[in-house]
Amino acid sequence: MITAADAEYHLTGNADTADATWAETIVLVFSVPEAGILGNAYVLSRPNVGTTISSVVLHSGFCTQPYEIDFTDAQMHVPAPENFSDFSLTSGLSLTVTSRPRDFRVRYEHALGSCRFDLQFRGLHDPFDVHDPTQNPLVVDVSEPMDTGLGDVWAHGHYDMIGRITGTLELRGKTYEVDCVDGMDRSWGPRAEIGDRGAAWIHVTFGEEFGLHLGMSLDIRDGEVIYDALKFGYVVEGGELFGIVSAAVSAARVDMVAVTNRIVATDVRGKTHEFFGTAVGGAPWYSFSPAYASFQSLFRYQVGDRIGYAESTDVLGLEFMGDRLSKHARQGRFSAIAGAERSADK
Repeated sequence: MITAADAEYHLTGNADTADATWAETIVLVFSVPEAGILGNAYVLSRPNVGTTISSVVLHSGFCTQPYEIDFTDAQMHVPAPENFSDFSLTSGLSLTVTSRPRDFRVRYEHALGSCRFDLQFRGLHDPFDVHDPTQNPLVVDVSEPMDTGLGDVWAHGHYDMIGRITGTLELRGKTYEVDCVDGMDRSWGPRAEIGDRGAAWIHVTFGEEFGLHLGMSLDIRDGEVIYDALKFGYVVEGGELFGIVSAAVSAARVDMVAVTNRIVATDVRGKTHEFFGTAVGGAPWYSFSPAYASFQSLFRYQVGDRIGYAESTDVLGLEFMGDRLSKHARQGRFSAIAGAERSADK
């Protein structure tokens, strides 16, 4: 169960307090759908090392190359804040938890003035604790770290929440009003950042009335990214959470960025939800961590007269992709197949 204390660092009383890989993270997703703008404000703090990753990225429309992305400020060696509920980083990114653990304010001011925003996140429900069997019906053994699809990244402490994000954004001299419904997450625990796994972080929202969240493991087969298995998820309706018991996702991509998708998910009530999405923008996000590339899209969903927009992100480790898509990996796989065929002919 997530409590107000989870807004702070989680080191006190933990046997791994000296672990240099210990990480505490928070991410805010926001969008301006009419302009095709999708943004992320991300912080990964390593308090035992004293450093923090501070990442802000915004893109409009479709960007398959880094130079097409509207704005990126990725700083890898920012001093770690003393606490995690009220801080201002030297990168210009600030966060204040205004009502623990559901509501917070995020502000940003770029050193050269290229981007600034002031955003409020208001949670629409109790945080979804991935490791709590009363919320997540897929939890089997609470005494063991759960396989959440991304190795140690979400395996120890992790919660997700859907909320309303409001405020203002200024991007390269143009001002936008932000009023959207999307997701956030908060994680803590040892994180080696090896980058040998892949997972998807998916939302579907229709205003404050309905939201769906899925965590899926990913694989790459014959060069195609596959949503392999459901790892966790929930539906929120009228502020009430319902864990998801099964889900299937498929997508078409251009240069790894998803442009259409289909989602089918069944919750603990036996209610099945099906959505078809069309992206209004997407881009690779390289500053989530140096070990990963996240291919994220802003999707439009329509059911009857309801229209909603939300982010979907495929988080792929660089080693994960290199082991499946690189020249050496493909040559090695071809050599192994050829060798097996020669042995079979003898």
